Amino acid sequence: MVMCTCLVIAASGTAMADIGASTYKQVCSSCHEAGISGAPILGDKSEWSLRIAQGMDALYTSTLNGKCKLHVQDSRPDLPDETVKAAIDYMVSQSK
Repeated sequence: MVMCTCLVIAASGTAMADIGASTYKQVCSSCHEAGISGAPILGDKSEWSLRIAQGMDALYTSTLNGKCKLHVQDSRPDLPDETVKAAIDYMVSQSK
């Protein structure tokens, strides 16, 4: 049984990573590819390092309640917070 649980968790993690990448491409890339409105450019380690150093909870809060909130709500109001967090996870993984 333990092995099955681990496999489900791994599959779930992989699925969320795929969702994060897809959400980035569909929603977040419009700002994070060109640095629009101060958005840190995906993969730019110097721009992301200070944000990453604040911790994931700070990044999630900033995104869900700050600058990105209006953009996400305008472009994809159907996205649950967990999907937005998966996109943040993706961006961080690409920017370390």
